Amino acid sequence: MARRRPNAFEVSFGEIAPDASYTSASQQPVASSSSIDSRPMSLKRKSDSQGPGDSRNTKRQQLPPPAFYVDRGGELESGDLVLAGEDPFLGEDADADQDDSKPIRVLMDFAVYDPTHGAELVSLSAIEEDDGVDRQFEAAGFAFPYVANEEDEGQEDGDVVGGGDEQEVKYANDPVYIETQFAWYILKAPAPSYAPYFQHFFTPWRIAQMVVSTALRYPRRSYEEFLERFVCTVDTFGRTYKEEHIWQAILEIQDAVNEYDDPEKLKASPLIRHILRKAAPASTSRPARRKGAAPRNRKAPPIKSLLGNLDLAVMKKENQNPTHVTPRIAALAQGLVYEDLVVVGGRPPPEDKALKEAQKAAAHKRLCRLVLKAKQTKKRVGHHRAHYIGTGARYLKAVEIDEVLYKIGDFVIIPIRSRKDKKDGKTYVPPANLPDDIEDIAPTSTIADYFWFARILYGDADAGMFHVQWLQHSSQTMLEELGHPQELFYNDICDHVLFTAVTHKIVVHEGPSPPPDAHEYFVKFTYDINQATYTSIDSVRLDISKMNNPPYNCMVCPVVQQQEQEKADLPLNDSQKIVNGVAYGGQNYHYEDFVLYRAEKGPANIGYITGFNFLPLRGGDVRTEVYLKRVGRISSIANVLPDDVLRDERHVFLTDDDMTVPLKDFICVCYVFPHASIPNLKRWLSLSPLHFYIKYKFPSMAVRLWTQREPVSCAELGVCTPCTKGKLDELKTMGKFLADAKRHPLRALDIFGGVGAFSMGLAEGSGCLKLTDLVEISPSAAKTTMRNFPDVIVHNQCANEVLRHSIKEKLGQKPEPLKQLYDGNTIVPSLQKPDIIVAGVPCQSHSTMNKYKRADDIKSNLVLTALSFVDHLRPSLFYFENVPGFQRFSFDAVQSEIHKLEGGIPMGGLKLVVRALVEMRYQVRFGVLQAGHYGAPQRRHRFFLVAAIDGHPLPEFPRPSHDFENSYLDVKLPVGNSVRPFPASNGTAPHPFVSIDDAISDLPRFDWKHPKAYNLSAAKQREMRQRGWEIPALPCNSSSTHCGYSDEKEYHHEPKTTYQAVARVKPTKNLQQFTRTFAPKRVERLVSVPLKANADYRDLRPDLQEWQTANPLSSVARKNYRSGLFGRLDKSQFFPTTVTNMDPTAKQSRVLNPYCHRMVTVRELARSQGFPDHFVFEAIGHNIVTMHRQIGNAVPLPVGVALGRELRAARLKRWLTSRQDAIHIDSDDD
Repeated sequence: MARRRPNAFEVSFGEIAPDASYTSASQQPVASSSSIDSRPMSLKRKSDSQGPGDSRNTKRQQLPPPAFYVDRGGELESGDLVLAGEDPFLGEDADADQDDSKPIRVLMDFAVYDPTHGAELVSLSAIEEDDGVDRQFEAAGFAFPYVANEEDEGQEDGDVVGGGDEQEVKYANDPVYIETQFAWYILKAPAPSYAPYFQHFFTPWRIAQMVVSTALRYPRRSYEEFLERFVCTVDTFGRTYKEEHIWQAILEIQDAVNEYDDPEKLKASPLIRHILRKAAPASTSRPARRKGAAPRNRKAPPIKSLLGNLDLAVMKKENQNPTHVTPRIAALAQGLVYEDLVVVGGRPPPEDKALKEAQKAAAHKRLCRLVLKAKQTKKRVGHHRAHYIGTGARYLKAVEIDEVLYKIGDFVIIPIRSRKDKKDGKTYVPPANLPDDIEDIAPTSTIADYFWFARILYGDADAGMFHVQWLQHSSQTMLEELGHPQELFYNDICDHVLFTAVTHKIVVHEGPSPPPDAHEYFVKFTYDINQATYTSIDSVRLDISKMNNPPYNCMVCPVVQQQEQEKADLPLNDSQKIVNGVAYGGQNYHYEDFVLYRAEKGPANIGYITGFNFLPLRGGDVRTEVYLKRVGRISSIANVLPDDVLRDERHVFLTDDDMTVPLKDFICVCYVFPHASIPNLKRWLSLSPLHFYIKYKFPSMAVRLWTQREPVSCAELGVCTPCTKGKLDELKTMGKFLADAKRHPLRALDIFGGVGAFSMGLAEGSGCLKLTDLVEISPSAAKTTMRNFPDVIVHNQCANEVLRHSIKEKLGQKPEPLKQLYDGNTIVPSLQKPDIIVAGVPCQSHSTMNKYKRADDIKSNLVLTALSFVDHLRPSLFYFENVPGFQRFSFDAVQSEIHKLEGGIPMGGLKLVVRALVEMRYQVRFGVLQAGHYGAPQRRHRFFLVAAIDGHPLPEFPRPSHDFENSYLDVKLPVGNSVRPFPASNGTAPHPFVSIDDAISDLPRFDWKHPKAYNLSAAKQREMRQRGWEIPALPCNSSSTHCGYSDEKEYHHEPKTTYQAVARVKPTKNLQQFTRTFAPKRVERLVSVPLKANADYRDLRPDLQEWQTANPLSSVARKNYRSGLFGRLDKSQFFPTTVTNMDPTAKQSRVLNPYCHRMVTVRELARSQGFPDHFVFEAIGHNIVTMHRQIGNAVPLPVGVALGRELRAARLKRWLTSRQDAIHIDSDDD
């Protein structure tokens, strides 16, 4: 089928998806589609009348009072101006008359003014509409380079740019373009003083887009229906639309209708028909045209990077599908998102507002009664002989208070107390927060605002108290205002409360669903206050507690007692009652154990226990000192290692150095086996970061010569027999589990899957997962997945479309088959039922690096699509990944300024995700992880959430395996503590961080050939020739797609580190050791940066500087010539965060190879993310930037592997439980 060319309306406003849903929020218009397969449109005003009817006079929005531009200085635009992150040689080989020879920029904080009339601010409409004044036009603002791919938005810095020449305005839906002699500018955000003038120009066009888009999407929608939504919409400028705004935009609406390919089709819409019938004829209301003004042209600038680039085209705003959700997710998101969500499977029933108001009124009356009751200080308390447990005992199974019997297991409410409230022994004193007058209780207040919830465990007659286990109302957890009003959660906190403090008995159901009575509650999960996790109730502990008599029927007290015991040193005896170890902090340490203990810096120290010294303290306690032999790492003596010995972080050596270490410095036991005793070293090391092996012994930690080593045999190395036996039994069990898991792996669906890196890491780390389906919209990423995972079913389509299709199939409908985007012909297969869903949701709208945030950005709502996949397919497990900024994202934030969001529910995005998962009976854990902690050679923070269906063990977050910085790991909750996945402490990880040198030193080396070597000195040319004998210099031609090696190529050296060995575990015939290419002048600049760590543009000669690195008016100069542009990496450190925009002048501009005169290659970037060398990246047109994007969007494999190990531990626990249950059943049968 031939591609349909866009019509006039689509050229202006973007191609409209035929089943897109109406957008009911402040939305900046979508980008023009005219740069892809479009025809230029010269759109003239038309003056045809729309026929008879009761017309309204067109009253244009009035301009604000005159105001004037205040010059802020800056650089006057010229042909020499180059912004940071912009190619200074754009079009140097192109025809100067070609449109694509001009750079495209974003103009922020801009103003348009008339320099001939005192710099008076003018509306853009004055460029073509005659206001009776002979005008000229200039614009000024902060300019930024345009980033074609929105994944990179906000990763570049900006400069101030001065006014341009007279401009021809190019209209598009979003953004608005102006073209000057030297560049195209996208008008993104006006200066505050200019906002009213831009609003005068922009608002009518935005309204026209809303009207025509609605008519196309909903042909039967009436004017009244449109108006109902319209007047609830907040525009880009923070103003709520009114009906009069429609009539102020009537000229633009008439133009948009008449310029559509089939205007009669639009005029058949009830909405359009009503507006045109009521409007005055266009010819009687149109302002006069400015003499000499060029015809209005809606054509967008030709963005060269988009031309023919299918990967970017599918992600453009106008090609985005509306967010599709299930009815459950739609109901939860109601009122929180601006987009009109497409509900698949039927919309949720409309809310009964009258019933809701009646329930609110009843709840408020009940609350007032309870507050009055809680204010009472005199209560009648009684208990009879039958209430006692046993004769002469002090513990009670029931207590009567004001003629109400409170029994063990009853749920009650107790007034919330603060530390300031008075306590008077056995006398109840009402808390100060209880209002004296019930009129002070707000109508929106709830019981949870004034009362705590508790379950009675027993009564203590002597103390006059109940022993209770506390529960938390959902609003008292991190969910706060988004919690279910009837849901409670157990926690691991118990307490004693006065009999007289109990206010009232409540009904609480233990089960997953809310009871029909709004005054009753339900509980299905436990909430951990410290970690903000929601987990299944421990049924085993609960059953045991119920079988015991008071005071031993509390399931919390044993946990508290154990925690207290673990703080003390407890000597351990062997079977012959001889002391052979000590218990501390939940760990048992024995003679001849290997242990990790704290170091001041770097990774943890390793020791071999040779003895204990127990020092008695007052009260019978002891303080333990432990005697150790120091253990070193082979990787730490690289200076003496032969070339054929791997610098393996797991390879350790024993020494004769003795140490005495306090027990409080111990971290945990680690397991060191002689190399000869390990049948499968790879498997042994993969099972835990705490697994090591040993071959040699040296006299001391200060190793001077490799020949000092002595072999360590199994017979010579004493080990703790119980610990070793336990570890061997554990390995046998793990082997059986993995064998079973290989036969029946978890089936994984990866949505927004990219190249499958997240699932790949989880599968490798767990050994019990198989990726079966992957949904990815980018054709190149889909092709990459197909090449590397030939057994995976790839759905190269929008996730919303795949969700819609799958739900309709499940409902028995027969939706039209979806087509793969990479060819437009192949039918997308149906989804398989997964056991686990993995979702790395697109993150640019949540990123703190994105300075173009919009309240109505529908990409933010892809989180709801992911939740709908979970609701639809109900997997056992769900993994979610995003940038750390997601924790601060709010769906209902409002557009306080054009590029600034404010308000909304704090952390509303995270709260909604957790609320939805909890409602679907999923346990939840979330936190921020640092990739460097798990062996990735880069600094990269990411937000992760793990969910497991009720009854399945919830995987933990992995503890750091590599020494790395601990900053930025806190999730700061509005209520309660900050959450981090583990305590922050340096010197506790078992392994050193992986450096750039550890990661890439073995890859083939080459330089870029200097494009003007003939201009260099004779000495420099001679130096380059000599270097070329060892490291070849390859031409970097901008006409080529890449520079470097694309096939098999000998490595620079054999693997020297574990990281390199793992990367090369399989051979490859396509190493992809190549870079992107640049124009000769930029190549000259880059190859001139010295080969020293952290060198950058400041080390270049003056004649090699660019405008942004030399001009005192540039942003670089204003930031005190910040470091990093054209920056060279330090091989002894780690990569900065690998992003999608890898460029010498981008935000992450330190991209020069530490050994060679060039930037880093595709393979070197892939190594920074943990990809093995046999993983090959595909890109349409062999676009290297597309490959960069695939790499930068990936979850680092070492992080996925670490998460996979915890997944394996959780699944092993479930596997063992199922086997025990099977054994019990068999025993019962016997």
